[in-house]
Amino acid sequence: EEPSSWGNTHRKAWEEIAKRPFVAGAFVWTGIDYRGEPTPFEWPSASSFFGAMDLCGFPKMAFFLHRAQWIKDRPLLDLAPHWTWPGREGQPIKVMALTNAEAVELRLNGRLISRQVVDPYVMPSWTVPYAPGRLEAIGYVGGRPVSKAVVETAGPPVALRLTPDRTVLIGDGADAAPITVEALDKAGRPVPTANLPVTFEIDNGRIIGLGNGDPNCHESEKGNARSLFNGLAQVIVQSDRGSSGVLRLKASAPGLKAAQTALSVQPGTRLAEPRTPPVSILSGWRLSPVVKVRPDASTKPADNDMNSWGWANPGALQDASPEGGFVLYRATFTPRGTVRRAGGKLVFGRLTGPAEIYVDGVKIASKTDAAPSPLTVLLPAKDGERTLAVLMTVAPGQAFGMGAAVIVEELG
Repeated sequence: EEPSSWGNTHRKAWEEIAKRPFVAGAFVWTGIDYRGEPTPFEWPSASSFFGAMDLCGFPKMAFFLHRAQWIKDRPLLDLAPHWTWPGREGQPIKVMALTNAEAVELRLNGRLISRQVVDPYVMPSWTVPYAPGRLEAIGYVGGRPVSKAVVETAGPPVALRLTPDRTVLIGDGADAAPITVEALDKAGRPVPTANLPVTFEIDNGRIIGLGNGDPNCHESEKGNARSLFNGLAQVIVQSDRGSSGVLRLKASAPGLKAAQTALSVQPGTRLAEPRTPPVSILSGWRLSPVVKVRPDASTKPADNDMNSWGWANPGALQDASPEGGFVLYRATFTPRGTVRRAGGKLVFGRLTGPAEIYVDGVKIASKTDAAPSPLTVLLPAKDGERTLAVLMTVAPGQAFGMGAAVIVEELG
């Protein structure tokens, strides 16, 4: 109901867009929650709160809202929130219907509360004194019932349920699938208030991730245990390389009946992946002013020099100098381990102007012509930080510099 100072509610934001036919669409910030930025909250909150889905991809109210607003080819109706509020009997609960129907009728335990015409931007809502039982909504189009949604009061949890996203994995050591964990009451209804610790056992596979969608939860996302949040958790399982047969997962919680599920593991090989050699893009370049006298390649700006030397980003040439002269580019970098041990290559995508290349004060290459062209230079092996200097001769009235990225590659 209360948006951040820099945003709007899901309902109001879509109304502003939908009523302007010249607006093509919008980005919803965000479709799914993510680690960090728990605006407007702070630590110990550890993820965002405002996604249409939580960290596990479990839908929240905004998911059902936008689904009802955007899908037109089939009837949709959902109720929010759940209807399990022990200890709040007689207290008012706000109930909202998320629907693409024209009108919605709401009943509690068979008793009509009211019928409302649907505003597709605001959506119908009621304030209902809580009483355990069955809350039912019926959607109407043209006076005919076309959709129904029911939420019922759940009892105490007595069992767990595991629901895999799919039932087949490829035994290539890469294929993975999420499995939803729920707590159920004795009637088999999900218990949305269950926040129980659950442990897992797996056979013929491995657990690679655990979650529950709680933005305030600090439990590990690795291992074999995770608590339920609002009655839900998630396990991501992965096949072992070269495996086949059946992957089995068992979930247990104190005082509840355990649950098991099985996924068929089919023999298969991992798809071939082209090897992409790792590269390092050099950044943080400093650029000297154009000078008439050729400078020493070891010249560098003082630590507090924020004025005479500038900063340069390869990819754009420097403006022409009326008189010409010399200029020095300088950058420091620490190569990857393979390059430190065996040497590598410095690849200048495009150099415009004559240039001399120095590494750690030693000249290792030169380019004599002024035309733009690439240049590849062998980088000797050495541990630690390296200093790269490029001394360029600047012709009067001619643009110069690095017209493309400078990267460090492995040999081979």
